[in-house]
Amino acid sequence: FGNIFIDRLGSNYDSHAGIISDSSQMVTLGENGETTYNFTLQSSGIYDIAVRIGFPFWDKNSIKIQIDSNETTFNENRLWWPYWRTTCWLTLKKNISLTAGAHTIKVKAGIPGVQFYGFRVCSDFRQSSSAGEAEFLLAPRKFKGVNGQMVEPDRAFKLTTEVLRRKPDSALIWYEDFRDENPLPSNYWTTLSGEWEVWKKDDFNNPRPYAQLDGKGELTWRYSDFKDIHIRARIGFPQNGSGRAGVFCGDLFCCLNYTSQRLELYKSNSLLGSYNVQIERTSNANLRTAPNLYTIEMRIRNNSVRVYSGAANTFRFKVDINDFSGGYAGIRSDNRMISDLLRLGDAWTYEPYESVDITFPNGNTVEFGRIPRTEVTWDNEFQVFKVNNDVEEISTRNDDISMDYDFFHSQELPLIAGNDYTVKIKPKDINLWISRLFLGDADGFSILYYQDVDSLVYWANEAAYRWKLRGIAIWSLGQEDMRVWEALPKQI
Repeated sequence: FGNIFIDRLGSNYDSHAGIISDSSQMVTLGENGETTYNFTLQSSGIYDIAVRIGFPFWDKNSIKIQIDSNETTFNENRLWWPYWRTTCWLTLKKNISLTAGAHTIKVKAGIPGVQFYGFRVCSDFRQSSSAGEAEFLLAPRKFKGVNGQMVEPDRAFKLTTEVLRRKPDSALIWYEDFRDENPLPSNYWTTLSGEWEVWKKDDFNNPRPYAQLDGKGELTWRYSDFKDIHIRARIGFPQNGSGRAGVFCGDLFCCLNYTSQRLELYKSNSLLGSYNVQIERTSNANLRTAPNLYTIEMRIRNNSVRVYSGAANTFRFKVDINDFSGGYAGIRSDNRMISDLLRLGDAWTYEPYESVDITFPNGNTVEFGRIPRTEVTWDNEFQVFKVNNDVEEISTRNDDISMDYDFFHSQELPLIAGNDYTVKIKPKDINLWISRLFLGDADGFSILYYQDVDSLVYWANEAAYRWKLRGIAIWSLGQEDMRVWEALPKQI
């Protein structure tokens, strides 16, 4: 914000009209709701005006705000937008020229139910999304060489970062594991048919214990305008389970059919496609502790539907459809079923899990891990991308994303052994694991893993009797051969 000249809460209005509801910090604008805020500037100048708003649900997504009769409408239609059901700051005006004296901000409901938390008049408003950051100390030191002298790299160091990347997933709209203290609140969820309840494990030390959705019928979000979505569920059949269970959107139903042992896609009552699978029910004794669960999902784009299944989200088949108008979306079953995950994402937009920024001791920041892609459109604010055509995400890149660690190497770093330095690690994406940093000789160094007891004893003997060292260091304890501890010499 820079310097803040005016800071007003939404509840601190000067006048109002229409239907409003206010609390200690914000005002909810109802039918024809309107609030007015008067403020005075001490001097003329160039200012930024930032407003703080809340869109509580996908159908409460428009607010009108004017400064001195200059009106701006804020709309949001991206279901994956990360600020639903919370608050965010947005720019009302950037570098606006305001005179000294009185000014007025007026707020109107574009759609009843939106929330206004306040505004600030400041010198420099800007913001960016972040997945957090961490600083690490680099402490290069000299080591004893084979001839007994203390040595260091001949020219420079290099920093190697060990990173685990993951394949992109659909941009998240809603992640539901039914573990919240108040699961399935009625202002977000509705039961179209049948009966549903949430079972939770008795674990008082865990604020979010393992939980399962249990029931039959149709359970959906309280929103009837879904269309291009990616919906995934992890479901299971109890001991007496039968028939179909899965996810739906409008008249599309992607399900596992226990009776036919198939993954199926229906439009109304018409079977559009299927894939043979093996489905097992779970006994009552194991239903809560070791259930057989199966992942199914469908991605709807305009007039095509892709169906996937399995823990690896494997593509099974694609079907072209006609006359699909969307509607409610959620989970559905003919008979009793269980589920411990329901995930809703965007059909076209993906969130990658791959990139990290590293700021080196000289102040330079370098991006590592971002994969080049074609035929996509990037959203740089939230680091997501949208495919330009109805294709699988993997077709937009040539690089593979393994489930193993990658090693990213820096340019040469002219560091001096004996000094301490700081590097900053800032992930640009979520779900990115950064396990370790290695600082080594720029001319080359190796990272070797010796886990079995024979290897460790060998190198301990080399250290003690060949190089006359007084000990060895063992990294990452917890995965070593347990016999190591028996083989180590006794210490007095």
